Amino acid sequence: MSMNYAFGFSLFLLILVALNIYFFYTLNTVGLKSHKFNVPTINVDLTSTVFKEIYDYLNYLPSQYKTINSKFGSHQNILLNSFNVSKNIKIDTIWSETQNWFNEDSLFPHDNGTAGKILHAIQTTQIALVDNAPKGTQLKLLLLLEGKQKIYFKPKRYNLNHVVNGNIYAGFDRHNSEVFAYYLAMVLNFRWIAPSVIRKIHLHKDVIPFATMGLKKTMIKNGNALCIYGKCFYCKKNETVCPDQNGEIEGAAILYLNKQLKIHKTPWRRSYSNRKMEWEVDNAFCKKVKSSLSTKLLLNIIDVAVFDFLIQNGDRHHFEVYRDKIILLDNGKGLGNPTVDELDILAPLYQCCMISPFTWQRLEMVSGGSLTNTIKILAALHNQNLATEEHFKAVERRLLKVYATVQYCIGKHGRAKVLKNWLI
Repeated sequence: MSMNYAFGFSLFLLILVALNIYFFYTLNTVGLKSHKFNVPTINVDLTSTVFKEIYDYLNYLPSQYKTINSKFGSHQNILLNSFNVSKNIKIDTIWSETQNWFNEDSLFPHDNGTAGKILHAIQTTQIALVDNAPKGTQLKLLLLLEGKQKIYFKPKRYNLNHVVNGNIYAGFDRHNSEVFAYYLAMVLNFRWIAPSVIRKIHLHKDVIPFATMGLKKTMIKNGNALCIYGKCFYCKKNETVCPDQNGEIEGAAILYLNKQLKIHKTPWRRSYSNRKMEWEVDNAFCKKVKSSLSTKLLLNIIDVAVFDFLIQNGDRHHFEVYRDKIILLDNGKGLGNPTVDELDILAPLYQCCMISPFTWQRLEMVSGGSLTNTIKILAALHNQNLATEEHFKAVERRLLKVYATVQYCIGKHGRAKVLKNWLI
């Protein structure tokens, strides 16, 4: 009797193993030939199954997400009017308005042409003092402009067509990503971001005559050029920023935030090692987050995840909060590789399966190429070329994946739950 039992149990185990092998083989092969998009290799974990389902929704997106939304035209006109350059600018008035701005809807003024005036002032106002920025992981300068307005200056490290390979947070910060992020935020109606614009500063006309002794100590000869290595956590003497053949240094000029910010670690931060974080192995991770964060803040984190995914900024290990809203700071790790879409940046969205109806409405409105086309038009108003065509196409491709992720959530939980007005 015991021999029969042992034989039966062994046969059961053999059949179970065979069924498992067949199941995972089928999961990896069935139906994949018909996909128009590349599907990530299916690993035996929860996350990759989610990825496959999102890609399934991607292949059958409704046509409305691939065509221009007629409702966006009026919003685009409002943006163009806001960013159009006015030559009659009183610098003192602009700085006074930005420094004293108080509004629950935006960090800085942007309507009625104010945004364009601010960018023009940042781009052209005479420099009065230059110093190393007081803190940070990468080289940036602190400029004091006439009128006592402070500006962060993050210098150019790469040409626009340079591809940053490696992990999602590899390489130096990209100055164009900072500026691109500002325009992206404006188009998406994410108003809690500092104005940023491309500016060129002449080393011998704009920097050296106004440089502090501290900054001069971080300048070094590199061949025939005088270069800057700065003062920061990762600054090195052999990783300098040098002027071009015209003696100029290009960079992102970012309006300084003179605000008291509360700093929090993001629940979806990376380990920066081979160690997996809890959110990377537990698709029910959002349940734990919901117990410790307000719904308002969680929706804000999801907005930021969508924003970061579009530019592929996978380096937001913490977030700064002002007046209960997340400020979109440090966006320099975007636009690294236009051929890569790290879908796990969207983990807050596909794990929580909730999104603000207002955010979703805006995302639907910028379909069919309107998003990047508007960024190009706004940047051109200030003579800026912010990215290669490959990067613009990549942003549009990723937007489709955001649509697919929301559709995945709606298919799983129903539209009413995913797009519920959680703040009521």
